[in-house]
Amino acid sequence: NAGAGNYLDCVGIHYNEGVVPPSAYGGGVDPRDDHYTRYFPGMIERYSAAFGGNRQLCFTELGYLSGEEWGYVPKHYLWKPPINNTVAEQAAYLGEAVRLARSKGRVRMIMVFNVDFANYGDDPMAGYAIIRPDGSCPACVTLAASMQ
Repeated sequence: NAGAGNYLDCVGIHYNEGVVPPSAYGGGVDPRDDHYTRYFPGMIERYSAAFGGNRQLCFTELGYLSGEEWGYVPKHYLWKPPINNTVAEQAAYLGEAVRLARSKGRVRMIMVFNVDFANYGDDPMAGYAIIRPDGSCPACVTLAASMQ
């Protein structure tokens, strides 16, 4: 209402707490609750509506945390014990999120969080990395497919 939409190219949005498929939306699917931030479609709808649907969205962070290689996730990031997502889920969810975003026409840009961080501690950045500790990149395959 204050006119901010007149001065931005796109609305910045982060989605990095997902533990359910990007197509899921409410109904108790997320083990925590049904808050809109838990669901990829909820984030898109809420942020788009905030600007009357007149501005595209720019994901400046899109990530799914997997603690599979470490066997745990630090407690402040533990949303679906014991590891949040498997590496296969991380790859599938990233690919699906990009495919869904492209199909809706509301998303201008997506930055995947992250490519190759190696630190895994209280802030488990390496668990978000699409290049996994063994050098593999299952998400590279699903992301490439989502761009076809």
